[in-house]
Amino acid sequence: MSRWTAEEIRELVTLWPTSTAAQIAYRLHRPRAAICGKAKRLLEEGLLEGKNAKNPNPRKRRRRARPLRIWIMPPPPPPPANDSLAMRPCSLLELDEARCHWPLGDVNEVATEFCGGAPAPGHRYCRHHMRMAHGQGSDAGHATRY
Repeated sequence: MSRWTAEEIRELVTLWPTSTAAQIAYRLHRPRAAICGKAKRLLEEGLLEGKNAKNPNPRKRRRRARPLRIWIMPPPPPPPANDSLAMRPCSLLELDEARCHWPLGDVNEVATEFCGGAPAPGHRYCRHHMRMAHGQGSDAGHATRY
């Protein structure tokens, strides 16, 4: 702990009415607590007088800090899958792994044509007909197929 020089005390007395303790501490290269302690002693000795003299330890009423509110937003909904019916009707002879195997025509008829659209990855049907097969399509309740 270094002693206060007369020059430092003069500067503290000069800066005290217009500057904060942190600003004075920065300028004098001393800790803020040292500035406040010295100012308190100078006030008690009467060297910091006048209306503009600041009290180094004001008893302010501190407000409790509000807890941080963290807003967790749900992720945006995924874009709707484009499973529109893009049929390319084909016969049984044209049907291969690269085409939808959904039969077209009446349920009681023997299928002569198939959807032929692009199948969903790893499945035999296109996305539209996959939904229908699992009872989720708008036409799922109807007995007649395309």
